[in-house]
Amino acid sequence: MLALTQIDVDSSFMTHLLPAQVVLGLGLGFTFMPLSSLALVGVPEHDAGAASATLNATQQIGGSLGTALLNTFFTSAVTAYLASRVPDQATMAQAAVHGYSVAFAWGAGLILVAGLATMLLIKVRKEDLATTSAVHLG
Repeated sequence: MLALTQIDVDSSFMTHLLPAQVVLGLGLGFTFMPLSSLALVGVPEHDAGAASATLNATQQIGGSLGTALLNTFFTSAVTAYLASRVPDQATMAQAAVHGYSVAFAWGAGLILVAGLATMLLIKVRKEDLATTSAVHLG
């Protein structure tokens, strides 16, 4: 997300956007699976389905709220940028890029805060993890 804050109207997709998107995609991929597993630590087997459904719902709602929040930052930044400028085609493009940069910076900050909160608030010991699974034959 921080790399995306450096985009400009003339930024190249291959040199600026693609590398940042690949790193962001890999980071999200390497994050979501462990966090999903972590969310289910200590949940009894008979409640695993309900806990999984709750996790899925919170991810969907969180994504929607996050998109709405970042869209608000974008819109506010574009409006502030255009407030003191004559809105011609070049200025509109620069305003949009400025809005994206602001939204990316806020997104990076929110990811940092979420990472710090995760490190400080979530404590799982080795004893909390299941080492064997019971096989039920019936």
